[in-house]
Amino acid sequence: MSEHIVVAQPVDDDGLRRVRDLVGPARVDHIAPYGAGDRLPGALARTATVLFADQLPAGVEDLTALRWLQLGSAGFAQVAGAPLRPDVAVTNASGVNDIPIAEWCLLMMLTLRRRLPAMLAEQRARSWNRAAAFQAELRGGRVGFVGYGNVGQEAARLARSAGLEIWTLTRSAPGPRTGRFDPLDRPASDWPEPDRAFGFDRGAEFYAGLDYLVVATPSTSSTRGLVDAAALAALPSHAVLLNPARAHVVDESALREALNSGAIAGAALDVHYRSPLTADDPVWDLPNTVITPHVSGSTGSTYFLPRLWELFHRNLARHLAGEPLLNLIDPADLELGR
Repeated sequence: MSEHIVVAQPVDDDGLRRVRDLVGPARVDHIAPYGAGDRLPGALARTATVLFADQLPAGVEDLTALRWLQLGSAGFAQVAGAPLRPDVAVTNASGVNDIPIAEWCLLMMLTLRRRLPAMLAEQRARSWNRAAAFQAELRGGRVGFVGYGNVGQEAARLARSAGLEIWTLTRSAPGPRTGRFDPLDRPASDWPEPDRAFGFDRGAEFYAGLDYLVVATPSTSSTRGLVDAAALAALPSHAVLLNPARAHVVDESALREALNSGAIAGAALDVHYRSPLTADDPVWDLPNTVITPHVSGSTGSTYFLPRLWELFHRNLARHLAGEPLLNLIDPADLELGR
């Protein structure tokens, strides 16, 4: 079967040129990124063998030739339940967003621990109140990661450089990330081994020892509501929660209760139960909570698009050679309608 590559991503001229050079005479179409509910234009849907996009188009049943979907995001909830054929490989963009998300995590830990929102409020009030601005340090604290994939490990590198101890909570023992895209091409042995690793059966002990909790696992049927009322109740009252992953991993009502009651000290939320948040959404009123509009993985850096296209180029080369793809998502996690 001849290849037909359809790219629905922001263009990187060098990246697109490298793709055309790699596939030779095969057809390559670059189209504007499409939204949810949009169909691929014309006959592209019937002949595309490779699709590089943020989500599936409407009319999935028309993608009769598709063999591989490369997502432009690390998250893949947007394709959950899609009626794709079982022979269609799906890969995500894990590794592309890790650096900005890790920086967001460090920024939010500093923002909350150094009481930046309170100091900005004092500034707006033109109030010189040193006592109200008393702060704590990151160094010597402990951060726990629920999930320890690419994002968790990248954030752990920064956290450790700031003097934080690393704990993890994972279904299986954490280890080096194999078969994943690393834009820095670090050897598998160069990974931030946690100071302590916990299985799900020791969750209460894990949560009770934390100063910072970072949600770093995708949303699947097995992780939805994983951070529940019991988990939040086990956190120390000075702990803060950071969620750059998926909102529904954390039970919404339990989180709102924990914040409103002061059971935990604060939160930073980049992912939300409703998106976009309307002006009357109760999330806006949560105390000591920093809200960002799902931008932790976004960056205006000149490195971002080249990283995304580098991943696609490497995976396209593997696809053409019949080799295993990087960032291949387990069909069980995709929960496709098969």
